[in-house]
Amino acid sequence: MSEKTPGISFQNRMDNIVDDYRELGNLAIRLNGDVVKLLENYDESVHKSISAGSSTLDIKTINLERVCIRFMATEQPLAKDLLFIESMLRVISHIKRVGHLCAKIADSIRNIRDVAIPKKILNQLALMGEYIGIMLKKSFSVFLNHDLDKARELDRDDDKIDELYDSILNEVTSTMINDAEFAPYIIDTIFLARYMERIADKAVSIGSRTIFMITLKRPGIDE
Repeated sequence: MSEKTPGISFQNRMDNIVDDYRELGNLAIRLNGDVVKLLENYDESVHKSISAGSSTLDIKTINLERVCIRFMATEQPLAKDLLFIESMLRVISHIKRVGHLCAKIADSIRNIRDVAIPKKILNQLALMGEYIGIMLKKSFSVFLNHDLDKARELDRDDDKIDELYDSILNEVTSTMINDAEFAPYIIDTIFLARYMERIADKAVSIGSRTIFMITLKRPGIDE
């Protein structure tokens, strides 16, 4: 019985790390969904909820980072397990950044809440946010499931986000030229779109780390 105990303890701690990771992923997905809701209908309570959620995510990611470091120091995982935990640390940093970006987006939305933003721009931003939500779910899933094919899809998914981002910039520029009253709010609108685009980049980065974890090759460099 004593010989099995370390193995059981090791697996339990690994399982706990995975559970905490899932919690972080779900919170990040919820924050992104709340951002889309806030964009479609500004509500101060939702804004505060996003800010609080971002702070919670920040604390939880730091705690999980400490757990992972402690796990490596005490359990001394080898080979595949070591690579997974080391990759987990990098993925956690991306999730933390997603929370920060959601808070920034919420602030930008608050700054333009009383502005008559053209419906086309709002629709494109909402579509961007919804598509990013799909990318986040996929990225969190492929990392846990070691899904190489879907991890590679994320880079192609990001092409859609880039198209929407470019379209929004063109629309914002056109609106500014034709509507002088919109000009003071152009920076917040562009920042809003830029922050969303960067969340998509974080999903791609998680996919890239997954590919490296499985193949030990850097996407687009070694492959």
